[in-house]
Amino acid sequence: MTIYFVLFYAFTDFNWQLGNYLGGNGLYVFWSNWRGVRSHLSTVLSFIIYNQISYQLFFQFFYRRQRRVLAVLLYLLAALPVMIGCRYLIQEVIAYHLWGSHNYSAAMRQPARYFMDNIYFAVYYSGFGVVFFFIQFSAYAQKCQSELLVQNRNAELSFLRSQINPHFLFNSLNNVYTLVYQASEKALPSIGKLSELLRYMLYEKEEFVPLLKELQYLRNFIDLQLMRYDFEPAIKVELDASGDQALKIAPLTLIPFVENAFKHGDLRDPNHPLLIRLYFIDNEMNFLVMNKVSSTNKDQTGGIGLENVSKRLSLIYGGAHHLNIDDDGRLFSVKLTLSLHE
Repeated sequence: MTIYFVLFYAFTDFNWQLGNYLGGNGLYVFWSNWRGVRSHLSTVLSFIIYNQISYQLFFQFFYRRQRRVLAVLLYLLAALPVMIGCRYLIQEVIAYHLWGSHNYSAAMRQPARYFMDNIYFAVYYSGFGVVFFFIQFSAYAQKCQSELLVQNRNAELSFLRSQINPHFLFNSLNNVYTLVYQASEKALPSIGKLSELLRYMLYEKEEFVPLLKELQYLRNFIDLQLMRYDFEPAIKVELDASGDQALKIAPLTLIPFVENAFKHGDLRDPNHPLLIRLYFIDNEMNFLVMNKVSSTNKDQTGGIGLENVSKRLSLIYGGAHHLNIDDDGRLFSVKLTLSLHE
């Protein structure tokens, strides 16, 4: 701050000198003699102390909201008189003791006149310290606000994700339980698939994972769902992973749409199979899920709902995604377009 103040003081002094010159008063060349140099340097030192006092005062008190009024009162009632007293001590006591000369005349050194003459300089030059503090305070407040927004966003994402995982686990356990109870030959493979699902849900903590990893998880989920049917489900899965192998996606992004289709879709109609399709157009990932709406398969266990899924996508991708949901009462479709990154 001291360097910035010296530059500010030099700029102010230059403007004052220029004003004098344009007004026909000539330039005050303070370095023309040793006395002028001493006076000017002691003045600069006094004003630097002004800045430090004002800056430290607001730094100590203003960060606490309940003490902000106190900071202003202390500045006006205590700091300004102290600043003026410091200048008097430096220039009229210490400098006089060292060099035998005063900066002010005897008449101007009278307390009342000295105070009134210096109140302007005290406010003006200490104001730089106040302004410097508020610039830092504003940057600090913005940083805190940004950190708070990030923390709130991460907390909300964690909450939404925590809603996803238990719901998948609940439905999957129900499916496995049914297969085990029926002594189905599909029971053991379903347990293996479930263990892979649990490993992904419990241990995948990255914000983004490779798309291929998410697709493998999606295939495991589909396989696990298909094991619970006692008929041949009408389903068509087209997962094109021919895009950039380095592309990443937020984990558990695709599953909720597929799970919703299994919950509420009619998989008995071969003319309207459950369609799960992923493809790329112009480096954008497109994910389509379409199913015939079932009139009987109404899962009452609930879930996070597509509204919350949409909110999670907005938090993560913002304008880099587009979600379109269409329900005409007969067919239900979801199309998600994502701009993925490496």
